[in-house]
Amino acid sequence: MVQSNSSPLTPDEAQQQFRLAHPGRGTLRIQVSTAGGAFPVPQASVAVSRAFGGVSRTLYRGVTDISGILEGISLPALPDAYSQSAATAAQSGTDYQVSVYHPDFVPVNARPVTIYSDIETILPVVLEPITRI
Repeated sequence: MVQSNSSPLTPDEAQQQFRLAHPGRGTLRIQVSTAGGAFPVPQASVAVSRAFGGVSRTLYRGVTDISGILEGISLPALPDAYSQSAATAAQSGTDYQVSVYHPDFVPVNARPVTIYSDIETILPVVLEPITRI
C-alpha cells in the first residue's frame, strides 16, 4: 500500500490552483425572462459560483438590467488549444453554476453553464412566477 504525505488542498489553495490551470478568459451573458421567454426580468440577482475543495465560492454577483440582461461577466477558462486537439477537446470547457433570484419568482439554483476561452456564452434563464394565495 502506498501512502501519500500530501494533505487535501484547502478551498483557497484549490481556487488558486484552478486559476493557474485556467489562464484563458471567457465571457458569460445571462438573459433572464418569464412567460416562456416573452418578458424580461429586470433587477434579478445573479450569482456565478464554482466548488473549490468541496466549498462553493461565488466568483461574480450582479443584477440584470431593464432588458433582463447581465453581460460582460469574465471568467477563467481553459486555454484555446484544449478545444483544438482531439485528445483534450472533451475537456475544453470550464463548468460553473449560475443562481438567479428575484422576489416575485421561484429561484433558480446552481444552473450549470460551460465557459470557453475567448467565447461569449449566452445562458437563457426562464423564471416561473411565485403563486401567492
